[in-house]
Amino acid sequence: AGQSSDIYSLGVILYEMVTGRVPFKGDTPFTIGVKHKSEMPKDPKELNAQIPEDLSSVIMRCLEKDKEKRYQSAGEMRSELENIQKGIPTTERVVPERKPLTSREITVQFSMKKLFLPALVFVALIAAGLIIWQFLPQKEIVKSSIAVVSFENQSGDNAYDYLQKAIPNLLITSLEQSKYLRVTTWERMHDLLKQMGKEQVEVIGKDLGFELCRMDGVDAIVLGSFVKAGDMFATDVKVLDVETKSLLRSASSKGEGVRSILEKQIDELSKEISRGVGLSERRIKEAQKPIADVTTTSMDAYNYFLKGTESYDKFYYEDARQFLEKAVELDPTFASAYIWLAFAYGGLGDTKASNEAVEKAKTFSKKATDKERLFIEAFYAYIVKKDQVKYFRLLKQLAAKYPKDEVAHHLLGLYYKGENLYYEAVEEFNKALELDPYSGFALNDLAYTYAEMGNFEKAIEYFKRYASVSPGDANPIDSMAECYFLMGRLDEAIAKYKEALEVKPDFHQASPSIGYIYAFKENYAEAMRWADKFISMAPSPGIKSEGFLIKGFYHYWLGSFEQSLEDLRRAKDLAEAVGNEVLKSYAEWMKAWIYYDRGELQLSRRHFKDFFDLAIENYPEYTPLITAAHKFRSGLVDLKEGHIDSAKTKLEKMKSLLPNVNPGEKDGMRFRYDIFLAETLVAENSFDQAIAVCEKVSPLEMSSMYTWPILRYNEPFQKDVLARAYLQKGEIDKAIVEYERLITFDPDSKDRLLVHPKYHYRLARLYEEKGWEGKAIEQYEKFLDLWKDADPGIVEVEDARKRLAGLKR
Repeated sequence: AGQSSDIYSLGVILYEMVTGRVPFKGDTPFTIGVKHKSEMPKDPKELNAQIPEDLSSVIMRCLEKDKEKRYQSAGEMRSELENIQKGIPTTERVVPERKPLTSREITVQFSMKKLFLPALVFVALIAAGLIIWQFLPQKEIVKSSIAVVSFENQSGDNAYDYLQKAIPNLLITSLEQSKYLRVTTWERMHDLLKQMGKEQVEVIGKDLGFELCRMDGVDAIVLGSFVKAGDMFATDVKVLDVETKSLLRSASSKGEGVRSILEKQIDELSKEISRGVGLSERRIKEAQKPIADVTTTSMDAYNYFLKGTESYDKFYYEDARQFLEKAVELDPTFASAYIWLAFAYGGLGDTKASNEAVEKAKTFSKKATDKERLFIEAFYAYIVKKDQVKYFRLLKQLAAKYPKDEVAHHLLGLYYKGENLYYEAVEEFNKALELDPYSGFALNDLAYTYAEMGNFEKAIEYFKRYASVSPGDANPIDSMAECYFLMGRLDEAIAKYKEALEVKPDFHQASPSIGYIYAFKENYAEAMRWADKFISMAPSPGIKSEGFLIKGFYHYWLGSFEQSLEDLRRAKDLAEAVGNEVLKSYAEWMKAWIYYDRGELQLSRRHFKDFFDLAIENYPEYTPLITAAHKFRSGLVDLKEGHIDSAKTKLEKMKSLLPNVNPGEKDGMRFRYDIFLAETLVAENSFDQAIAVCEKVSPLEMSSMYTWPILRYNEPFQKDVLARAYLQKGEIDKAIVEYERLITFDPDSKDRLLVHPKYHYRLARLYEEKGWEGKAIEQYEKFLDLWKDADPGIVEVEDARKRLAGLKR
């Protein structure tokens, strides 16, 4: 079969060689391909009278539509050419002498459209060309874009409705293996449905399929149906030209039971579809591996896989986990299901399970397409090996090898965004959107990139586009809410987050974000209520651990240190149960700050060291960042102990590490360095220098509403070093102005730091000193209301109560 198609291809080449014309003409490669399937070309002898009749017959036999009528081998064809050559008189081989030609004359004489040679030379050239041709890679006649739409369930049993989506997806995966086809993904078809306002359509029928294909410039459409009779299951396909609706090919396949779809039917139908759009047998064989070898042997497993990836795309991690776990339970070697399961576990904070799933995906990656295998390799490097360099290199390789794959460009965009390389990120996201203008993921992350660049107008534009292509999903609403918060529109942000929860009540990303905004507004009763709601709805130990970390932070913030330590113990236990080293390490980090505030400095130092060790062990590629941060924290402990020289040594070490910190963390680490420097200068009584440093510090921008970035964003928790420097210098009015700035929300500022309750106490002391009793009472009451449940014996609380009582008397 392969020789027969290749001989047809050779016939096309020979036809042009002897006539100076191609066999068929058309406006597009696809229309030309249709003519190749349905029409016979003119006899070459009609176009060039010098061609021997026998030679013309050879070429026309090569171009027969019925492959059985063509030469069955190159050897058979060569033998016939040799017989023709022997029958031509040798006198025809004499070529008269001619004067030398000019370069222009040479060009004209050897133009294909003006080529006139003796018959024997024709045959000799063709025979020689045939021999050479057998050893050269063959040129494909036509490349086509193709889409597969929903299959019609003609079995009469609704239990098989899932195959309406499963069979097209399997065919797409099979066809995608060929580099000679441009296959429209199932996701792309549904993005087009959203554009038409038909996002609720589950089954794409014939008429709608043609409309979608025309919208997307697709050449051919595959329609299909399946039936069941007893134990026999049969599938039919039709390949049609989108422009003319003419039938290019029809085929059917059948087998025993649904399992035969994966065992043989997809492979058989995929080959027939490829033939229908003009691929040669050799190209089909070269590209296609059996579908069961690159996906799964279980149709039920594949069905759960599709449901799982669909849920993950909506950020519904728990739903995705449940579906994907069923997929790998039914087929424990399903590589692609394992990698998506790893992503779902990651979203749920279950690091141990995520790593194990990636390992399984890697183990069984031979059972995946070449593209999916490269995808698995990249995430194995990123998640398990934590090798950012290799991950980036594999992403570049993916984008180069599959330039039409929007996911590769999207992932590159995320990588650049994480490195604060915003222009490169925007470029990659736009490449993804050029390939799929309705990619919700790409629109979402491009919007976030513009937000981080401070271009909120652009960010809102893309968030709205994301919402328009993903109606009924919670995440676009959640993303919009975060943008409103960064813009300073607090009440609108809360309303949007609540709207996301109306869409999906267990959409867990929204609850802690609402809580943080209430904390930002100093409404800690509401902040704590949302933290409790987050914990109660947590679908996994990892998410529940995150909830207790949040509660621990708020209890610490409100002076309930003992309760905070209990929350952190529970957070750590839950994190350890699922191998989540990030949450486990941040529990240690939070404890260190509690002991720092309580003056238990050896315990503080020990827990900071535990945090450092965990971070280095799990993220060695971030060693400069982690080391610089540790110098900052342990240096502050040194200052509190009065060890100024030790602190200054660490300050210098931190400064030397700053150039090596990854770009995405540089601003935050520079901010901490400036705070550390100012604190050191205050400890040395160099108040003017400390003030000069603080006055140059830029507001710190928030990068994410996820839990641990929010906590780290607020570090160090008390950032009133400028006010204290003014105070110790004796400039009380300037200290008051600074404290007033710290407790006042400026929507135009990029600062989204929480107000530390102690600022109210310290400002009250200054108001009292100035004799402004009313203002002092207001601030003492605010502080004591916030710290009403604080641990007994805290000096500031006892002092505030006494002073407030005195002022009221």
